[in-house]
Amino acid sequence: MRIAVVGAGTIGQMHAAHLMATDGVTHVELVGRDPGRVTLHAARVTERAGQAGAGVRLTTSTTFDEALAAADGVVITTPGSTHPDLVRRAIRTGSPVFVEKPLTLGASEYARLLDDIEAAGADEKVMVGYHRRHSPEFTALKGVLDSGRAGALRAVFAYDHDKYAADPENLAGSGGIFADMMAHDFDLIPWLVEEQAESVYAVGSVVAHEEYRRHDQLDTACALLSFSSGLTATISVMRGHASGQDVRTVVHGTDGSFAVGEADGRAVTQIEVDGQVSSPGRAFEGYQDRFETAFVHEMQDFVALISGRGPNHSTPASGVHGVELLDAAQRSFASGRPEPVRPLREVSR
Repeated sequence: MRIAVVGAGTIGQMHAAHLMATDGVTHVELVGRDPGRVTLHAARVTERAGQAGAGVRLTTSTTFDEALAAADGVVITTPGSTHPDLVRRAIRTGSPVFVEKPLTLGASEYARLLDDIEAAGADEKVMVGYHRRHSPEFTALKGVLDSGRAGALRAVFAYDHDKYAADPENLAGSGGIFADMMAHDFDLIPWLVEEQAESVYAVGSVVAHEEYRRHDQLDTACALLSFSSGLTATISVMRGHASGQDVRTVVHGTDGSFAVGEADGRAVTQIEVDGQVSSPGRAFEGYQDRFETAFVHEMQDFVALISGRGPNHSTPASGVHGVELLDAAQRSFASGRPEPVRPLREVSR
């Protein structure tokens, strides 16, 4: 199986290395704009893959369409603003596509692209990169909630605190902190609780990195999601979290509470009941360290999709409500009050 990885940056290199270590893959082609840089990045991929990638051919290209024509599947990791065009070009060939989130930067573009994908009969062939759906810990949490062990759900608390603050100049095409970071929870929480939210109240600020303000970016944000059942979900996101990569989700129900990320890699120093300050454990270094297993499974699941051995865990259609929540959060941040969640087709008019 030959797979083209388009975008040779940090995420592209990671996916390429994981693909080289995935059963069934015989050839990975790394695609970038600059010949010298993509060759350098390919060397890093080979080093990262190590012995697990032995026997898998790794080549480079600077031409998307040529790489696509020769591939059995394509992985897109370029900036979000480029995703719609690249996805459209890929589905015209009938090739399965993995595309990093966000699929698009806005609701109107999402609706148009979704129409094109569905018209091409390609919804099951396009997998959107929400890696937490591939994480053993989150799939186990979903299994617990689906089983009813938690009872009626009362509250969800999600923490997404990145250890490193991204260079604000590199965030221009990201859509901002709500689209770039909080979108993971806009996708994850409804998937976990099997319910769609009715309203969103979002706030944000610049606290730690003053240079963000000059680039119209935030380094700290919070959102409250309200559901018709009475459930509430609170999401906290930060760029530049001094204690380390901190990603936790806690779900409280009438019959029990369940958490992901509260033990291993804890990035919070504990104050004990006797007032003593405990020594923190080893915090995760970054998002790749925190979700290494999920990222490996994500590429394995994409290869299984290409070969017809597995389902698509994150189709564009399954991501519609996350886009609706993002739109409501952005409207709420602008208005300073809670905003109702509107259907995608209403949002995109």
